[in-house]
Amino acid sequence: MERILAELNKTPGIIGSFVVAADGIIVASDFATELDDELMGALTSSIINSTEKATRKMEQGDLVSFIVETDTNKMYFNSTRAGYLVCISSPDANLGLVRVEMRSAAEKLDNATMGLR
Repeated sequence: MERILAELNKTPGIIGSFVVAADGIIVASDFATELDDELMGALTSSIINSTEKATRKMEQGDLVSFIVETDTNKMYFNSTRAGYLVCISSPDANLGLVRVEMRSAAEKLDNATMGLR
């Protein structure tokens, strides 16, 4: 998993990435700076669970991916078999390129975890 995250992080504008399980545990991460795994896992799990609950209540189908934009960064979320792939980018990162690379990384993570189940 770390190799897939390291490859994703080569995309221009991406600051770092991680995979968070449904229970908020960080399964794998690749950040240039130290990451408080427990805090980031809990916070991103809360964002994911709230968004999933909202899309279900609005009868919009299963949540596949979404983006949260702030005034300082963008957070991309993509579902995988292992949980959610999350990456953080600078605000000027190419949205289309990051989305393509996220989908590719999510597919690679799915293929890598298929044999684990």
